[in-house]
Amino acid sequence: MAYNANKPQSSDVPATSQADILANFIAIKTLIDVNHATFSDASEGKHKHVSLPEQAASPATLVNEIALFSRQSALTGVAELCLRKENNGTVNEIAYGATWARLSSGILLKWGTITANGLATITFPVAANIPAFVTLLSMQLTIGDTGITDSNSAIRIISGTNLAFRVYGSPRTTAGAKNVGFNYLAIGL
Repeated sequence: MAYNANKPQSSDVPATSQADILANFIAIKTLIDVNHATFSDASEGKHKHVSLPEQAASPATLVNEIALFSRQSALTGVAELCLRKENNGTVNEIAYGATWARLSSGILLKWGTITANGLATITFPVAANIPAFVTLLSMQLTIGDTGITDSNSAIRIISGTNLAFRVYGSPRTTAGAKNVGFNYLAIGL
């Protein structure tokens, strides 16, 4: 039986409307149990998880309100988490792919695992569904995770732009080029 907003009424006789009232309690409990800890649970009042149906358009927000919602991304082509600032402000997608992520602040992260033998230019992934950096803010390199590393490896950043960066792989203690495996993390806008 579905929830009946018209039960109970002040004119109802409790003995005859008891089934409707019990049905309403069952409907309310069913609603609470979807994505929430149930009544009398130690986590009562908390969400198990949050499911957001995909919106056709960004919902409006009022002063002193923000909206967290899901809508199809023009960038990735799938539903992404979005945050709309107060008073119908900017909508920021919180999108990600296998080698990149856009945070709600607008910060763009890109990462990868590469090898360099001497001087190498690494181009950041950019495609129809992978945004390009407007500005590169920071780069971090870590030797390892490619099977080409030892204690005598060094990797240095030579330069970087919004589209690519240059590194130099070498021995740590002697001159010359060396094949060095490394991970990178680039942070930008």
